[in-house]
Amino acid sequence: MEHKNITRRSLLCASVAGAGTVALGGAWGLTGQAHADDAAGTIAGGPVEQYGFLVALTRCSGCGRCVEACRKGNRLSDSTEDRRHVESYTRTRGRTFFASTSCMHCAEPSCMNVCPAGAIWKDEKGLVRVDQQRCMGCKYCYQACPYGVPTYNEVAMDKCDGCRSAELDDGEDPYCVQACKFGALEFGPVSQLKATAGDAAVAIAEANRPSCLVLAPEKGVS
Repeated sequence: MEHKNITRRSLLCASVAGAGTVALGGAWGLTGQAHADDAAGTIAGGPVEQYGFLVALTRCSGCGRCVEACRKGNRLSDSTEDRRHVESYTRTRGRTFFASTSCMHCAEPSCMNVCPAGAIWKDEKGLVRVDQQRCMGCKYCYQACPYGVPTYNEVAMDKCDGCRSAELDDGEDPYCVQACKFGALEFGPVSQLKATAGDAAVAIAEANRPSCLVLAPEKGVS
């Protein structure tokens, strides 16, 4: 299944750049900070340790458990589109790989910068969040997002927030990561994910500095 929040070309480029050894190893509040401070990577005057996802292409089976777990755990309404998508791409020698992706939780989110209602912000983990009570439904965020992430239900804009609004215990992995039986998804500080995977992990794309890494196939895996 194809979805426009990441292109086939992006995955192919990441696969080439990151080919190497495969290694996988709470509570929140609306701060009221100005968007300029958030964009600079600060929450309540301190630096944000950016959290994100690591996707291991060779481990994803395309089963869709992550998508189902996301819907169930976050109690998404029938009118709310999936927050997570499983995509496929085929390498030149014919092997098909899968990748599970959601919001990129960009370090420089254009959705937040264009929101006239101040409904979008970055929390203490650097995750891009939306206050649905403040959302006007103008869809500026959708137009600004290079990955086509924001969707709209009967209430407001909706997107992945790392399950932070689902009242998980602090430090508990998002439901998608918990549901993956193959270790294809990891969640944590991006710096830690990079340190664990080394040169094998690369950013899934370039625009807005996304906090999603791809752990590419090993050399020789066609």
